[in-house]
Amino acid sequence: MPDINFGWWNLQNFFDTDDDPISNDFAFGNSDFYTESVFNAKKTNLATGLEMIWPNEGIDLLTVCEIEKDSLLQDLVDLVGNSNLQVVQDLSGTNDLRGIDVAMAFNPNKLSVVSVESHLVHLRYRTRDLFEVVFRVNQTNEEFTVIACHWPSRSQGRYESEPLRIAVAEHVAYLVEDYVKVTPEEYANLKNANNLQPVIDKWEGKVIVVGDLNDEPFDRSVVQNLKATWDLDRVKGATNDIDGFKDQVSQYRGQDVFLYNISAAALRDPLGGTGTYFLDGLRGGGKMSNRYQVLDQLIVTRGLLSGNGLTANLDTFEIIADDPLATSSKRPKRFTFKKDLNNPDPKGFSDHLPLRIKLNF
Repeated sequence: MPDINFGWWNLQNFFDTDDDPISNDFAFGNSDFYTESVFNAKKTNLATGLEMIWPNEGIDLLTVCEIEKDSLLQDLVDLVGNSNLQVVQDLSGTNDLRGIDVAMAFNPNKLSVVSVESHLVHLRYRTRDLFEVVFRVNQTNEEFTVIACHWPSRSQGRYESEPLRIAVAEHVAYLVEDYVKVTPEEYANLKNANNLQPVIDKWEGKVIVVGDLNDEPFDRSVVQNLKATWDLDRVKGATNDIDGFKDQVSQYRGQDVFLYNISAAALRDPLGGTGTYFLDGLRGGGKMSNRYQVLDQLIVTRGLLSGNGLTANLDTFEIIADDPLATSSKRPKRFTFKKDLNNPDPKGFSDHLPLRIKLNF
């Protein structure tokens, strides 16, 4: 069965050594010690890591965050052996204060880009972009949408910063709804014509939400605001079918759009599994009881679960915690370097582990 090899990875602040005059891009790499040789070592290590996402097969659709600009992603994928990846150009760049962006690359032999749009959520400051790309599968002409995102961090405290992530979750949910619901005007006209099929077809729209959400699958922003669940029947079961028109258009408008959180499987592993991020303790000295956190998540609409056309193969989902990306205890090997010009000793990859899944068509 033909497939698309999908991957996501937080690259842990992949920045070059040039100073961007409109962002605080040196916040993650002191200009005196983050030298060209350190940068090149990081790029080489990340390229090695990318090869491990789909070894011997190659990535067909790559989504990343914590990268400074599209050209860096192109430089990175060019280093990967047998890579056919082409970067999706986002002409809007990023509005993040520190220049952190989200980016994608795709295999043009399998996919074509239909449309590209970057969205901002206006909080107290402009948050990181929500990068929305519609792709077409070349072989079948079927379209699907990827919304890649990097939600506001917990650096100011998990609960203190939670309202920011809730606001972003609501915006993502709003974007998803456009792909699975007809407009109120269309619904009214279709109801008058007693033509339900277009409403059913729209309900099966195929959308992937992927990113570093900085919350876990059980947190309020994900469960209550994004409506992402790990109850598969809630999403694809009969109780979520559209089998008739509502009495009022407003009832259709207010109907919940439930999404399936594939990454929640990591929380149900009877052997303990792993997370995508490891946090042992807080700056104030407190120790974490659950150190392995599932912050990077892959979430899909019901249309990708039906088995009709493009389908997420749930059995192939994996958090990649293999050597050398992770330690023997499955902790990500973060990229580090010494503030010593004579011996910077750069090593490691990222403080997050990558995700992968196959999309069959």
